[in-house]
Parts: sequence; structure tokens; C-alpha cells
Amino acid sequence: MSVATAPAQSLTERFAFAVELVLRGLSISLRTNREAAPLALGTWNRLKRLVARFSALVTAIEAGRFAMARRTSVAEPRPPQLVAESRKQVQARVVKVPPPKAYGWLLTLAPELNTRIGRAQIETLLADPALLALLAEAPQAGRILRPLCHMLRIELPACLRLPARARPTAPSAEPRSARESRPSRPGSVGRNRRLCRGWNRRSAPRNGSAPGPDHRARNGGLPS
Repeated sequence: MSVATAPAQSLTERFAFAVELVLRGLSISLRTNREAAPLALGTWNRLKRLVARFSALVTAIEAGRFAMARRTSVAEPRPPQLVAESRKQVQARVVKVPPPKAYGWLLTLAPELNTRIGRAQIETLLADPALLALLAEAPQAGRILRPLCHMLRIELPACLRLPARARPTAPSAEPRSARESRPSRPGSVGRNRRLCRGWNRRSAPRNGSAPGPDHRARNGGLPS
């Protein structure tokens, strides 16, 4: 008698199921945690986008369209158009709350059993050889997995760690060369010479002028 075995789940199915468990934990936390209510809609949409991006990336790689997948992004579903009156009512009720940035904020916000089970499944998925091969072929998958690890307080494995950024080195101080003499303007050389000659003429004693104090001292203080 043969026993039927369930088919193995793909990476996309396993990733989507793990995220779905996290979302179930968030839904349960809404009943007891008032702080989760303003963040519920934004967190739900963000996790759903991560699942859609991961699925699109895996599908593109399997179909041999990875080069196209790097240039195009997954189109986000547009909300249905609302009537003018109902649109104003929705805008009055919906308040945009920025997502938290603390490490493990989603696990703190929704510490339910489903959240922790989904977190454990994501940790198991990160060590799967199939996912490691995917990251080797498409490092862009790290942009999907790193934010999820940050939300759920999952330590980044070596395959997801980014290399340390090199600090910009200060430019080396080059030795200053001697200042080049400023080129003189045309006609300034002759003008400077005339000024020097005029200054020497004014400083020299003229014929018949009173002798200087040194000359008087040599003659006993009497003019010669």
C-alpha cells in the first residue's frame, strides 16, 4: 500500500505562508493592543508587497527573464476609485502613520504565537540551499528579505549582510609650490623706475639746503 505524499512547496509558497502567519499574528494583536491599530493597514500592505516582489522575482528567474526583472518593478495594485463624497470621508478617517524603525518592532507590536511561528519559518527558509542559490543568482532578493528580518528581529545571515562601506579618504595635501610672480602690466616697469628716481631726488639734500643733524654734529653743532 503506497502512501501519498504532499508535493514539496516552492520557495514562493513557503515565503508567502510564513508572511501570512505573521499577518495573522498582527490581526490577533489588534484586539488587545491599541498601538497596533494605526500601523495595521500600512504594515499589511508592506508585507503583501514584499510577497508580490519575491514571487515576481522567482518567476522571472525560472522563466529566464531575470534581466528584464531587474529593470522593471512589480506594479502595485491601485485602490478602487471612490465617489467624491465617500473619498472625503475616507481621507478624514485615514491618518498616515510612518512605520517604526526600531529593530524588531513588528515582533514587539504583535508577539503572538502565529507571528513567532512565521518568524521561525522565515529563519528556516534563509538557511535553505534553494534560497541561497537564489541569492547567488539574484542578489536583489536581499532588498526584500533584509527589511523583513529587521521587522522580526532576525539576525542577518552571511548571505544577506552588506559589505561595509568604505569611508571617503581625505584628499592628500599636496606641497604648495612657490607663488609665481605676478606678471607686471605693460608700462608699469618704467613707471616704477620713475617713482624710485623721484623718491631718491627728494631724499638727497639739495645745494644750499641746511645740512642734516649728522653733519652738524661733526662740525661742533655749527653750520659749515
